[in-house]
Amino acid sequence: MKKNVYIVTGSVLIAIGLYFFLLQHNISAGGVSGMSLVISKLLNLPIGPINLVLNIGILFLGSVFISKDFAKRSILSAATVSLMIIFLESYFPDVNLTNDLILNVIFGPLIIAFGLGLIFYNGGSSGGTDVIATIINKYSNIPIHIGLFFTDLTVIILAMFILGFEPSLYSVLAIIVQAICLDYVSQGLGRKIAVFVISDKHEEINDLMINKYHRGVTLLHAQGGYTGREKKLVLTISNVRRFPVIKEEILKLDDKAFIFSYTISEVYGSGFTKNQLG
Repeated sequence: MKKNVYIVTGSVLIAIGLYFFLLQHNISAGGVSGMSLVISKLLNLPIGPINLVLNIGILFLGSVFISKDFAKRSILSAATVSLMIIFLESYFPDVNLTNDLILNVIFGPLIIAFGLGLIFYNGGSSGGTDVIATIINKYSNIPIHIGLFFTDLTVIILAMFILGFEPSLYSVLAIIVQAICLDYVSQGLGRKIAVFVISDKHEEINDLMINKYHRGVTLLHAQGGYTGREKKLVLTISNVRRFPVIKEEILKLDDKAFIFSYTISEVYGSGFTKNQLG
């Protein structure tokens, strides 16, 4: 039940991001909403009901060609987004938050990405062109991301003819911003740094991490490929902001220390909590 609440919340955010920032300004950010906008302009009909009909049709195809379980995971989100757009069109037809198109293509996709992140994190699916891309993948072995690209490209090309060339350029920009934002949201905004240190002063570095920075530390056995010498490799996790300070402290202890790091999105396990890594 709690997951369904988060899925509905995410879907409401998607509808708000779409309606107030993109659809009202003829920005077709691909997918079912973009196709709904194109059809709406062609037939002079409200976007919400078109979005609902398209989603019903796509979910039906998903249940037939993929699986009923796949379609079930998308029903709640797809229905909520469509019904919310219908609601917003009915009760807020003239509400315009900003006419600045750059702001629209930044904040609209940002809100949508956050909503999608909530949905995906709680085991839901947004449906839409994801279903079409999955069907294409199942019967042609074309990768899903390629299928999504071509479905969005088709919508953008149609929008270019119906809505105009300039709105289509903003549509492409909106898709790019949404993809970048979704990547950060889905992997976690609080990204961490995994830090590896090879040093003859590994004991001092170990004490520094534990006693001063309260980091968990793992000591790994390593061997020099050229010298054959046994060494200890120090592994710890830091947040992004604290990493430069930790690196500087390590180099103060051993200016010849070999340090390498990489970004990680999430950390799970005993002793690793959000508060401790903050």
